[in-house]
Amino acid sequence: MRRTHLLAALLTLTCLHLLAPPAEARTRSRQSRRAFDRGFELSTYFTHNDFEPEVEIDDDFGVGFRFGYLFTPHHQLDFMLNDVTTEDTVFPGIGVDVTNVQVAYVFNFTRSDVVPYVTAGIGIVQTDDDALGSESDSVLSAGGGVRLFVGPVFHIRFEARFNRFEGDGRVFLAGDEVSFREFSFGVGWRFPAW
Repeated sequence: MRRTHLLAALLTLTCLHLLAPPAEARTRSRQSRRAFDRGFELSTYFTHNDFEPEVEIDDDFGVGFRFGYLFTPHHQLDFMLNDVTTEDTVFPGIGVDVTNVQVAYVFNFTRSDVVPYVTAGIGIVQTDDDALGSESDSVLSAGGGVRLFVGPVFHIRFEARFNRFEGDGRVFLAGDEVSFREFSFGVGWRFPAW
């Protein structure tokens, strides 16, 4: 009976030892995570812009690109460029192009493989309407999202952002508050600082 217990214990310990990663691999994993405490991120994504009804622009899909710099694991600065080409709702067939360029502060809540975050930014929204002309407006934004890391570099990113600006009279009425929501889904890569 004792031999059976002893053999079972040895077999269990052997299996645990074979399944557990070696100490060197665990140390390397911790070191590689530390290498990404500071660094750069590149992201590309699709957006869905949800314009308020009074804006009189169709909701539509667009594309975006983002470059980020991590000062620490929790503090990051993002530079983003989004563009959506859609149509006027009052006069269908009239094209409207909305380009959103922003710089945003990002606070990352964790350093793990799932990184929820909040963000706030400022920038410029350039609206080109085929019938009314062009308008550039200062924009404020706030939002949040989550990054899901698949390995140490590649991640999937989901974000929702609320944008608000005032029209200047060329495309939107002067002084009118204009707002729209952006929902984005994309992929990104994180690289350590040089």
